[in-house]
Amino acid sequence: MSLATTKSSEQLEALKILYANTSHGLVISIFVSIIIVFGLNFKVDQSITLGKSVWLCTILFTLWLRYLDALYFKTKIRKPEPVNIKYHQCRFSSGCIITACLWAIFAIVFYDASNILETTVITIILSALAGGSVNVLSGHRFTAIIYSAILLIPYSTFLLFTELYYLQVLGVLGLSFSFVMIASANKSARFTLHSIRLQNQNEHLLQEMERKVEQRTEQISRLSNTDPLTSMPNRKAFLSKSQQYIIDNPTKSFALFFIDLDMFKQINDTLGHQVGDRVLKETAKRIENASLSVPCKCRWGGDEFLLLMPYQNQEHCSLLARQLIATISKPHPQLGDHDWLSATIGVAVYPQHTNDLSNLIQFADIAMYHQKRKEKGGVAYFDDSLQHTLDRELLLSTRLKTAGDENALRLVFQPIVNSQTHHISSFEALLRWQLDGQPISPDEFIAIAEQYGIINDLGLWVFEQACQYVIDFKLVERKLTMSVNVSVMQLQDKRFITKLRSLLTKYQLSPSVFHLEVTESIFAADKAHFANTIKTLQENNFVISIDDFGTGYSSLSNMLDIGVDIVKIDKSFVQNMDKRGLSVINAVVNIAESLKFTTVAEGVETQEQANTLTEIGVTHLQGYYFAKPLEVEEVHSKLAS
Repeated sequence: MSLATTKSSEQLEALKILYANTSHGLVISIFVSIIIVFGLNFKVDQSITLGKSVWLCTILFTLWLRYLDALYFKTKIRKPEPVNIKYHQCRFSSGCIITACLWAIFAIVFYDASNILETTVITIILSALAGGSVNVLSGHRFTAIIYSAILLIPYSTFLLFTELYYLQVLGVLGLSFSFVMIASANKSARFTLHSIRLQNQNEHLLQEMERKVEQRTEQISRLSNTDPLTSMPNRKAFLSKSQQYIIDNPTKSFALFFIDLDMFKQINDTLGHQVGDRVLKETAKRIENASLSVPCKCRWGGDEFLLLMPYQNQEHCSLLARQLIATISKPHPQLGDHDWLSATIGVAVYPQHTNDLSNLIQFADIAMYHQKRKEKGGVAYFDDSLQHTLDRELLLSTRLKTAGDENALRLVFQPIVNSQTHHISSFEALLRWQLDGQPISPDEFIAIAEQYGIINDLGLWVFEQACQYVIDFKLVERKLTMSVNVSVMQLQDKRFITKLRSLLTKYQLSPSVFHLEVTESIFAADKAHFANTIKTLQENNFVISIDDFGTGYSSLSNMLDIGVDIVKIDKSFVQNMDKRGLSVINAVVNIAESLKFTTVAEGVETQEQANTLTEIGVTHLQGYYFAKPLEVEEVHSKLAS
């Protein structure tokens, strides 16, 4: 960028600052001019009244012209053609100087018609206008200095030559204040110009940073769409591609294979996780080679794989499934003489069983587990005989609605610590449910709460409980915060923010005490709507955290669009730091530092992991190494110690 271009850019930014402050300055000037004409008890005289009226009309007309000038400038900068900076600076400065002259003229012309009190009030008003102009006009040093000088120096000098000692003192004070304001205006203008210059000087650096951010975003996007162990597409990539496949082929029938490896836990327990990882890599290669023509495939997680393929009939589908099982079950060199590995496959067919992809995956999963319970290494199709699984969902959904009244719900709290000091900085509130004395997994009942429309009431119950525990734990006094998980469905509720604010008012708490953890499914929905919701939450001083970053729909570009404050790195990357997980963490930390996001690493279980994450630059840590989720009494003990 050339020197002339840089200077022009600086002048344009300064001009924008001037016009951005115009509205407030004009409103104050109008208000004060009316007050000073009608509010002060000047000597009653026809000529004085006429003179004040003429002056008021003149200054109001001048202020109106300045307002029109501001509108004209805003119209110009919206257009693609270049802005004549000198021309607009001249217009703006002229308006300000004329306004200052009118104020000075008023003070001097109507001096004889005012008493000592009115003279003092006018001096104070002129001083206040000069003081306010220091920041309002900081975008142009000449205008700021001249404006302050014209407002105070003529009138203060005039007062020096009056006969009354009191007014002479007032003149001295006015002159002294004018010199202070001129110095302040000069300093403020220099500071503003310096800030703009720094911004422009760093533009190249920012562009370079943006380029690196784009590269790293692309890298993270690629990594976040790829399973780090097997290099197969991951869950996020599969869901995205499958949804697109359905859109592109709305009339075609297809089968979804849910593949789960048999005896894989025994391999990990007996031969070790390194052998287990090599087996997973080899299995992924075999699935890839056996399904080259399959449009969508992925490692779903753990030892689970998904395939989506065109469906002809059940016989043909079963043949493909058995061939796939045979391929997976061939001897693995990594296992030596152990012939343990096989696979069980559950199948659900679109649209015969359902036309919803999430339900289709669930049905195939149910069919797979049904087959595992019956006989491993086989193929099972979802059908009505598996309805009992859905019946359980219905039971859980019914009981969940009354769980709060039955005192079956409670919160536990897992600490989040500063990576440098290991001091607690926050607690994450986690919901637990005991159904007739039996614990229900949050993964199960939260999904049911969302599916059956209970999540809004449940989430509000959790937030109110969290408010009570913020007070009970004295987190405000301890300068700690509370993290609360928020479902995407809660954010869809138009009254969500109002409900939160009502609870905060009830318990007299500030929103800044709470970090709202947003689930990754937010990125699969209407981003524009959620971006507005989150922006409103942030404007209400809530802190927004994206949970489980990089495992599903999360990506850096989405995160930037939504505008979160905290990135929680998923524990899968922490557990796989010796592999590609470390690259992802490094990339996230580097970008977070550039964009001033806070980072939290989840699932920290060892001192080695904690040390490595701290060295990388992760700012906060969470996991069993520091503490498991704590009951209320344990939190009190933890805080006391």
